[in-house]
Amino acid sequence: MEPWFILSLCGYTISAFSGILDKYMMNQRYHPVTTVMFRTLFNAIFLGTAGVLIFHMTLTTFILLLAVFPALLLVISFVVYMFVLQRKNASEIQPFSQALDVLFIFLASILLLREPADSVNYAGIIIIVIGVYLVVTEHITKAPHVDRNLLIIVALVPIDVAYALLVKTYLGTVEPIGLAVAIYLMSFLILTIVAFLLRRHINLTKTSLKPHLRIILAASFFAAISAAFLYTALSQGNASKVYPMAGVSSVTVFLLATLLLKEKFHWHRFAGTLIVILGIYLITL
Repeated sequence: MEPWFILSLCGYTISAFSGILDKYMMNQRYHPVTTVMFRTLFNAIFLGTAGVLIFHMTLTTFILLLAVFPALLLVISFVVYMFVLQRKNASEIQPFSQALDVLFIFLASILLLREPADSVNYAGIIIIVIGVYLVVTEHITKAPHVDRNLLIIVALVPIDVAYALLVKTYLGTVEPIGLAVAIYLMSFLILTIVAFLLRRHINLTKTSLKPHLRIILAASFFAAISAAFLYTALSQGNASKVYPMAGVSSVTVFLLATLLLKEKFHWHRFAGTLIVILGIYLITL
């Protein structure tokens, strides 16, 4: 197995645990803005500490400025996704969101980054579409009901694609861990400003935040480890190969949501998630 494949596999498996904790926090009605604000801060602290101690990472003004635009895209996507996660099951929305992102990142990588693909890879696209259909439908014999929340996820796709391609492009000139830490830091700064402007609506106080910090720390710990694996994988492999590995996270989230969050298990959605995995596997060949 190639190094990028192993790194991607580990990164996306670990990211599922932070995704489940995010859903738990949204179930407990944590505010998405403050949750993402502290998630990005602790992500930066955990990853930055490892970067300095293990990888001899250095942060320069150039890297921080480079990170501003992808950080803005990350903030928009992450916060809006959290709002949707308050209203939809993780076992439904996460596979749907990742499948769409994988599909369009794959196509954009081919069209814009000129990465190679063949007929097997395109067959994977068709299979992903079939899997997504099963994930979003309430009953296998009925057409899926695409509500407002799913449409919001669809609207986030261009933002997610732009973020993914920017990161892949930047990794040609900067080290992976340094870029990840810079993006998290700039995301935290952006959200700090947003939280200050919305402080009356958010109820940003010590009392309101203290019970949340333990869960946020755990989610950030998993997210930081995942980011280290994935940014390193992106520095070694094509975006059209690394990003589709996100299907591993979809299956793990589906199972964890059923076991830990007691979300209702639907066989056809589980089958759809596995079909998405098959499509993703074909894309990575």
